[in-house]
Amino acid sequence: MPFREIVGQPHATLLLRSVLRTQRWAHAYLFVGPAGTGRRTLALAFAQLLNCERPEEDDACGNCRTCRRIAAGNHPDVHLLDISAGRFLVAVGREYRGREIPIDQIRALQRDASYPPYEGRAKVYIIADAELLSPGAANSLLKVLEEPPPDVVLVLIAETTAPLPATIISRCQLVRCSLIPTAQIARALEERYGTPPERARVLASLSAGRMGRALAWARSPEALARRDHLLDRLVQMEDAALPARLDAAEELARERDALGELVEIAALWYRDLAVWKEAQDPGLLVNLDRRAEIARWAGALSWDALGRRIAAVEAARDSLERNVHPRLLLESLFCKLVPRSHSSHN
Repeated sequence: MPFREIVGQPHATLLLRSVLRTQRWAHAYLFVGPAGTGRRTLALAFAQLLNCERPEEDDACGNCRTCRRIAAGNHPDVHLLDISAGRFLVAVGREYRGREIPIDQIRALQRDASYPPYEGRAKVYIIADAELLSPGAANSLLKVLEEPPPDVVLVLIAETTAPLPATIISRCQLVRCSLIPTAQIARALEERYGTPPERARVLASLSAGRMGRALAWARSPEALARRDHLLDRLVQMEDAALPARLDAAEELARERDALGELVEIAALWYRDLAVWKEAQDPGLLVNLDRRAEIARWAGALSWDALGRRIAAVEAARDSLERNVHPRLLLESLFCKLVPRSHSSHN
């Protein structure tokens, strides 16, 4: 989609749209920001701008043949490397496990980039999750950045610059993508996707500033039901005996993909309890659809007990980053949810 249709990111779009006025663009960009904030959509909008047949007001038209092909993912001059979505520049072998971007993908980029554009003004290569570049792939990419071919633009997408070599960062123009205000997400869900107002407000709050997540939940009732299930299990742990806690940890550990989601759900849940204890303002809650339950547990837990739960979630988040075994992580988290204090409601 063109820049004018992107939700949020005014500073990023202003920076990128300026290339049409100056007819000058960098050979490499690094889009940095949280997942779900529209980084890939922004990259594709930039590719449209660079190649649009009928650009207007510093933006792509969105309707010409080139814009439509880029949006559909079948333009010969725009290439997406996204290992999490199974999008590769060349086929990978059976032994590939998807944990990093292998060097053969960047070598393929090098070879292809040496040829001029087939149809457009610029060849655009978008590399998602650039922080997963293997050491060999990073070194190979650095060679492209040091001697960039003409009419080639590289767009790297990452959550943070920390894992990336300084030599790569220094050769890219940094474009920061920020979390999107809740009101903007709710309005977009209502106006563009026909989401009922109350549901749009709930989804926008739960998205924590990520339009991509809100839209995924709006389109998939199953995704929101999954969140409800994980939150129900978390709340059940408050009154569960130790064997039930261990059983729940074993059950959820089988769903490795849900582990990060559970930790984030827990963080938002206890954040809401703390907010309610302090302010009792529904407008500040993330889990708007659980207001009554939030009020109940905020009253049942003392500040000390709530603090221990928040610390347990932070420890779980740290364990997740260190690749601790899922079952051990969950057992530790669930066991730290006790004891529950009824003696102080302060």
